[in-house]
Amino acid sequence: MEKTNFRTFLGFVLVLLLSRICVCCASESDVYCLKSIKDSLHDPFNSLGFWDFSNATEGFICKFSEVLCWHPDENKVLSLSLSGYGLIGEFPRGIQNCTSLTSLDLSGNSLYGTIPSDISAIVEHVTILDLSNNTFSGDIPPDIANCQYLNGLKLDNNYLEGEIPSRIGYLPRLKTFSVANNYLTGPVPLFYRESITVESFENNSELCGKPLKGCEDSSIWKHVDHASFIKAFVIGWVLLFTLVLVLCLFKFPTKAINKIVSLNIWRLGKKEHLTSGSEEELSSQHKILKLEKFVTRMNFTELENATSGFSEDYLVGNGMLGKVYKAILPNGWILAIKKLNDWENLEDEFVSEITTLGGLRHRNLLPLIGFCAEKQERLLVYKYMANGSLDEWLHSNEVSAKILDFPLRAKIALGIAKGLAWLHHGYELHVTHGSISTRCILLDQNLEPKISNFWEAKFWSKNDSALSWSLFPVAEYSGLGSYKQDIYCFGVVLLELVTGKEPHELTSSRNLFDHSPCLLDADRNFLGKGADDLILQFLELACDCVKFFPNERPTMLEVYDRLKNISQGRRDWIQKIPLSTDISSKYD
Repeated sequence: MEKTNFRTFLGFVLVLLLSRICVCCASESDVYCLKSIKDSLHDPFNSLGFWDFSNATEGFICKFSEVLCWHPDENKVLSLSLSGYGLIGEFPRGIQNCTSLTSLDLSGNSLYGTIPSDISAIVEHVTILDLSNNTFSGDIPPDIANCQYLNGLKLDNNYLEGEIPSRIGYLPRLKTFSVANNYLTGPVPLFYRESITVESFENNSELCGKPLKGCEDSSIWKHVDHASFIKAFVIGWVLLFTLVLVLCLFKFPTKAINKIVSLNIWRLGKKEHLTSGSEEELSSQHKILKLEKFVTRMNFTELENATSGFSEDYLVGNGMLGKVYKAILPNGWILAIKKLNDWENLEDEFVSEITTLGGLRHRNLLPLIGFCAEKQERLLVYKYMANGSLDEWLHSNEVSAKILDFPLRAKIALGIAKGLAWLHHGYELHVTHGSISTRCILLDQNLEPKISNFWEAKFWSKNDSALSWSLFPVAEYSGLGSYKQDIYCFGVVLLELVTGKEPHELTSSRNLFDHSPCLLDADRNFLGKGADDLILQFLELACDCVKFFPNERPTMLEVYDRLKNISQGRRDWIQKIPLSTDISSKYD
């Protein structure tokens, strides 16, 4: 009896020790999970800089703002949100060490490469998976359908191609799903939920099936039964035999033979002339094929029909390079089409816009969806920005200017700075815009700023030497000046936001470039509302950006950090942007 009790007690102690060991292993595994994520990704904005792993206390990772734990005193990650951090790299496979993870948000970064083919083994228990607004490419892995607990899956705004795995439609809990703004083809899966609507698939021109347009059966035998085929085959042979017999009996007409011979002689005589012209045409076709690697080539007739023949009724803006039209596609998608002036030679600008903006993806850059190059026509197709340009809001009329109160303007300035800082510092090849102004800053339906007009952009290697593409020499010189020009232009934009004045007024009325700023320089409508100290900080930053000597100007990353610190100091005056705001769009 005593021996039995002893064995029972020993078993209880053993179970207790094993459970304790498992908890420790799980905790260590989750810590290693976060370490591996930080180590595997490039963090240009030091967003994860405060992830300090020197603290060995239980639950210390739960104090990271991006991490939600099952229990605050236990290192077991429940949810991980790294949205909009500007992180660069491939999908961090170390996430599989967060064995208790149920929600993962990596949206709004610069993650590239393919989504892992064994994704279900990495995030086996997730209910929410958000990989949107990155640069993932390749196919959607069929294995993602094995994530059987998924309630939400967002893969929109990437470079994904191929078909959507049909088994995704069988996920019983899936309520939210989006693959918009990719390059997907083929039929849409059948979903259990009606909540998955056409918006989930927009801007994938080759997708078909409910709720989109129906898929056409490419098989020509669909409507032909076996008997009909036999009949057609026999009739065809009979007609062919009859035709040959007639030609043999009555001989081939002499005039027809002479005509064919003459035509061949004429073709041979023109061969040399045609060859020289075709070489130029082949070169142009080769260039267009290379452009298709950046964005989708679109059909001119379809774009023409979507604007009723580029009717003035669809005209929404007149830019430096051409007119911009609002296009409404048959499936309800709304696009903006920039039709370049055909009387100017704008081939370099056309190619530069595609090779630059087509290869970049960031939440504060205007999405370039496609292009069209047919004969002399050159069209650029963008996502439609419902609220037009920042210049239009600031300077078109007093009503729109008043809607943009100072908190909204500060939020817009922060978005522009974030986009420029990512171009200068966050991308593997640094990019300078070259012509930043309020006219090239567009606003979406939420007044989120989008930088456009990249035909003067330049790529730079890490040693600041300009690179040249096989299509277009993106840069002709190297040095610091190109970066500092962007910073100067941003300083002018910042002054416009704070003062409400146009650039020519800034230099003609009271020159802010040559004296220390004061509150008298700001728009009087903003003063006395509890943010005067912040307005002064914005003015000081703007004046630092427009200093005469380029080497005295801050870097764009320093500008972004200063704006972010100013904004974080007063979150109470950063208001939510009204969703209903909408004015006519204007593109340059």
